[in-house]
Parts: sequence; structure tokens; C-alpha cells
Amino acid sequence: MSGDSSENRVLNYRILLLLSFLFMGFIAVRLFGMQMFAGGEYKRASEQNGVRLVPISAPRGLIKDRFGETLVKNRPSYSIYLVPYEVSSLDSASVLLGKALKSKPEDIRDRIKQGRQGRFQPIRLKRDLDFATVCYIEEHTLDFPGVIFQVEPTRFYPVDNYGSHIWGYVGELTEKELASDAYKGSSLGDVAGKDGLEKFYENKLRGITGLKYMEVTAAGKILGELTDKQRIKPVQGSTLLLELDWEMQKLAEDELALKGSGAVVALDPRNGAVMVLASVPDFDANLFSGVVSEEAWKAVMSDSLHPLYNRSIRGTYPPGSTMKLFTAAAGLEHNIIGPNDYFEPCYGAKKFGNRSFKCWRPGGHGRLHLVDAIIQSCDVYFYQLGVGEGVDLWSYMMKAFGFGKPTGIDLPAEDPGLVPDAAYLDKRYGVKGWTKYLVVNMAIGQGELLVTPLQMAALFAALGNNGIVYRPRLVSHMISSDGDTTVVAPEVVGHMPIEKENLDILREGLIGVTTNENGTARIAAIKGITVAGKTGTAQNPHGDDHAWFVCFAPAENPQIAVAVIVENAGHGGSVAAPLARKVIEKYLQRQSAQNQSENITQLLDE
Repeated sequence: MSGDSSENRVLNYRILLLLSFLFMGFIAVRLFGMQMFAGGEYKRASEQNGVRLVPISAPRGLIKDRFGETLVKNRPSYSIYLVPYEVSSLDSASVLLGKALKSKPEDIRDRIKQGRQGRFQPIRLKRDLDFATVCYIEEHTLDFPGVIFQVEPTRFYPVDNYGSHIWGYVGELTEKELASDAYKGSSLGDVAGKDGLEKFYENKLRGITGLKYMEVTAAGKILGELTDKQRIKPVQGSTLLLELDWEMQKLAEDELALKGSGAVVALDPRNGAVMVLASVPDFDANLFSGVVSEEAWKAVMSDSLHPLYNRSIRGTYPPGSTMKLFTAAAGLEHNIIGPNDYFEPCYGAKKFGNRSFKCWRPGGHGRLHLVDAIIQSCDVYFYQLGVGEGVDLWSYMMKAFGFGKPTGIDLPAEDPGLVPDAAYLDKRYGVKGWTKYLVVNMAIGQGELLVTPLQMAALFAALGNNGIVYRPRLVSHMISSDGDTTVVAPEVVGHMPIEKENLDILREGLIGVTTNENGTARIAAIKGITVAGKTGTAQNPHGDDHAWFVCFAPAENPQIAVAVIVENAGHGGSVAAPLARKVIEKYLQRQSAQNQSENITQLLDE
């Protein structure tokens, strides 16, 4: 018995010893694993008990005009953050913060859940706080554990809403955007361009976020920035230098606003530089820089004038008689008409099929050749020319000129317009559901044909520069924060299918529009400068006629092309042409002042 008892004690001892070794081995393996594989994480968590990581937002790049005047910049504003680790009760924190920020507690709670990227990573709850709210939370800091403020740059746009459709606006990234590769590394509450240059050049304007390390007490009180942790400085986004002339832009917007809604575009025919891109009505881009209230958003979206709508690149209109130049070009190129040929005289109307089509002058224009038909804008002449060309040839040539496709300007969501062809008409009216006389209306810029003001400016610029079609270009240079400069060079995107001798005939007609006693835009004439242009009065199924005028000057060596449309305003010659003249006069004035300045500088250097 005693032997058995002794053997049992030895066995028990050995089992206990084995279990002890196994337990100690488990602890050793666990410690080794924690040290080797999770040491960094635990060390970081230990440090973050007393260190707070605070992101430093990068200022977006500036936007300047061609003379270096800063148009879009940044202003300081307060953003409020929450550190989840320091919040004991999410529900109670949401209630208190909801009252302070005038938000629903459930919205705050959702915001925290959506933005959470770790216990110690601050979550941006709201941007652009008013100073009164900042003061209130600071005075009651013990009631808001884990809440911190950060001064961050917020976009600031020109006063009086000038240029709003050019810049567009910025707004907070959506959940879908945050999940995309395009915004990899961004956090909830970060902003990005939503329209205009802000969106098109987002990757250049955005910059790179920085980081700083703040020392805090166990109660969450900030003691200051840690000196042994080097701050990661933010990198400001690139500066955009535009081709825009700010004084011309403001003039165009002011003059257009006096007349109503519409658009003004001014280009340099020599390179496609966009000097003016005006759309009225405008909107307050600064409204979107901070936090847009639901009421403010509804007010903008419900506005019947659609202020967010960029009429210069997205507004599609019948071009009216401005299209007659291109109908004429098609006729000349395909020998449908010669410069000295005549159609039947205009007696105020012309019958095609079973329908009579009127001319804008009830008494008619009589017998005209092509140049006189352009000068006097005779509808009956171009009705006959359109029928001679037919739908297929006419639509083919309009597409060859560049209608029906985007110009390629460096702005998002440009509308291509519409050139109806046989396939389109078959789809709309049914096969054999339309007649060849539909081209009568399209030949004079009516019917289903739609263009944008930018297209008209770009293609009239090409009429002036011997047929070279440039891509319209707002940005001329991009300058990074370290001074590296990228030049955005002029880009030729096509050539008009018109021989030079035919271009000369068209230009003769365009010059006569402003200089001939029978011209429809004599009011656009400028002393000492030859303006070549074309008026248009486009019928509008939704209201009064739209007024058009498109031109280039000086006619012999064009430096500027201008397209003006004023919605529901009537005749182009009396409404749109004077506005275009003022834009050209402003350009000439600015050029003269610049030349004088350069001459003075040269004399001083000598």
C-alpha cells in the first residue's frame, strides 16, 4: 500500500510539473508573439493613451487669372473632432453634441460610426463652425470629453458670385466617393471638388494632409504638441493660372445680368484661350464651402432660374441665323451655290411641299447672292440652300464642322449639343414619317438642332483664323507647392472642311453684317476696328425668342471671338450685339494698357 501511495505521489508530482512547464511555455510563446508580432500595436496604443494624432488639412491650391490676380483662395475656419477612445457613452455624447451643434443626436451618432477608423483616430463631426459654438464648447470642455477643435482652410470665392460657374464648388465626400480609389486615404468630412475647375482639377488642387502629435492627460486635456514627434507638414495643392481676364469676366456678367439670363464666351482664336466664360444667373459658391443647411440647399435647387446650370457649356439652344454661315459653307464646298449665284427672289415667304415658310422681313429681300444673303440674313435664301443640300449632306457637314460633340474644354459635364441626321429623324418621327423639307428649318438654325454658346464661340474663332479648331482652354499653367510649373499648351483638335477661298467669302459676309447699311448688326461696329459677326433670333418653344450674336475681331487678324446669347430677349442685333461690342472694347482697352505697361518697363530697363 505504501508503495502504491509513493508511486501516486511521484506521478502526481510529474503531472503537476508537466502542467507547470506547459503553462509556462504557453506564457512564453504568448509573450514572444506579443513582443514580435503585436509589439508595435501595443506600443502605439500605450503611447496613444497620452498622445493624440491630429490631422492637418492641406490648403487647396489657389486659382489666379492671366495677370496673376488671386481669384479663389482659402480662409481659416474651425472644425470639430471627436476621439472615440475618450468617450465613455456614445449615446450621451451624441445628445450633448447634438444640442451644441444644432443637429439631431442620431445624425451625430451615425457620423461617428461612419467616420470611425480606430479608437484613437479623431472623427471630424462638422466643418466651418461659427465662433459662438466654439466658445460654448470650450467653456464647457468637461462636458465634452474627447472633443477637439482644429483650424482648417476653407474655400473662399470672389464676392458678388462672379465666376461661380467656372470654379464650381467643393463639398464633403460621399460614402461612395470615399470607397473609390480616386479618394483613397481620405476621411469622412474631407472635401473635394463637385463641379467646375474644382472638380476637373481635383487631383492638382487637393494637396496632401499633414499630421501632428498632441500630448493629453488621462482626462483628455490637451497639454500641447509633443516636441519629440516631428510634425508632418501638409502640402498645399497646385496653383492654377487661368487664361481668364477677370475685368472682362466681371463686365460680361454685369452686362448680361442687366439683360436677363444667358451666357457670354470670349476666346482667343489664335490658341483657344478662354478669356470670358459667363453664365447668368450665378450662385454663391461660398455657400457650399462650409456646411450647407437643408433650407439653403432646397432654395438653390428649387430656383426656377436654375442658377447652378452653367449655360455657357451646358445650355443647349437653337442657334438661329448664326447657323446660316455653316449652311453657306456646306453649300460652297459642295458646289450647291457659288458666290455669284442666285436662288428664287425672296418675297417674304417660300412654299415647300404643302407648307409656306416665312422670312423674318415680311416684305422680303428680293434677289440676293450669297454675301448679301448673309449680310441681310435672308431666311428664304437659306431655305432654298438647305433644300439643295438635303438632310444627309447638311448633317454630315455640320458634324464635320464640330457641332454635336463636346469642344473638350477643361470643365466637367460639357453638353455636346445635337445635330439631327436621318437616323435621328427616323427614330423620332418613324421611317418615312418625315419629309426632306425638315432641313428647311435646320438650315436657318431652328428645328431639332441644338448648340452651346461655347461651341459657337469656338467655331466662329475657327472661321476667323483660317479654319483651325482649338480646344478651348481655361488653365494655362499649373504651379506645384515646390515651384514646379506645368504648361498647358494650346491644342489643335481639328480643321474646318472649308477651302480658304470659301472662308474669304464667308468673312466678307460677316464683315458686311456690321459695316453694310443693310447689315443686321451695325450696332456692333467699333471705330477703328473691323468686327465680323452674325446675328441670330432663335425661336423658343418655352417663351420669347433668344437673342444671339457671334463674332470675331479684328476681322483681318482676329484676337478675340465672342458668343453672346440672351434668353427670351428678342432680336440678336439689338440685344446681344451691343453686349459683344462692350466685351471687345474692354479687351482692346486691356490690351492697350498692357502694351503701355510693357513699353514703360522696357524703357526703364534700357
